[in-house]
Amino acid sequence: MVSDRMAMVLASLDRTSTPNGTDGGLSTTACAAASTALGVDGLCAAMGTGAGGTVLAFGAQAISAALEDLQFTLGEGPSLEAVATGTPVLVADVAAAAYRWPAFAGPALDLGVNAVFAFPLRIGAIDLGTLTAHRATAGPLRPGQVTDALALADAVTLTVLHRQFPAGTDPGVGPDDHPGSGWAAPATYRAEVHQATGMVSVQLGVGLAEALARLRAFAFGRDLLLADVAADVVARRLRFDEEDR
Repeated sequence: MVSDRMAMVLASLDRTSTPNGTDGGLSTTACAAASTALGVDGLCAAMGTGAGGTVLAFGAQAISAALEDLQFTLGEGPSLEAVATGTPVLVADVAAAAYRWPAFAGPALDLGVNAVFAFPLRIGAIDLGTLTAHRATAGPLRPGQVTDALALADAVTLTVLHRQFPAGTDPGVGPDDHPGSGWAAPATYRAEVHQATGMVSVQLGVGLAEALARLRAFAFGRDLLLADVAADVVARRLRFDEEDR
């Protein structure tokens, strides 16, 4: 059964998701209340599941945004595994899970993240992204908190569909890069990464998947964010055919 605290969050989400709602989405206040109900330090919803990356729909706290950027840059982590498997990935101790994501664990710990709990946002065969919670202290979620998180993930999924795919549109095309009005200000968009991937693909004469892998490797090898490397490629400050000579 969902807790009273989470029930209040879900009621708020339901009201603000309707056409007559005042916010049109999960507000920053509701996000904070949901974090409290789950006993975590931060929450974020990341939309998009393809190789091109994700967009933060809410959860603009610095650590939440950095955690998503880290996984996006490395191409590994609990959120990506939750999308790939379609099941929650509950990491009570990031340090102990280093064998699963060797590149991710160290930088996540450096962010002060010792526990991560990722829940897929999906409806039927449609994957929308993930709801990810993080905590500074290691330890599992209690069973009631897992129930609350699953209920929140379902509610966020429906809200994303409502905001991104109005009646009469096709949800199979994937979410727009820009969340609807009323969501907490997104931390970043991935449009430049898509553009940079195409440019590197042309520069090196390789497919898009390999081009993205080369971008990720470049960023990881120099301790940079993928978004920053992409920006340099798009601005023509960096060419990969010249870099490889």
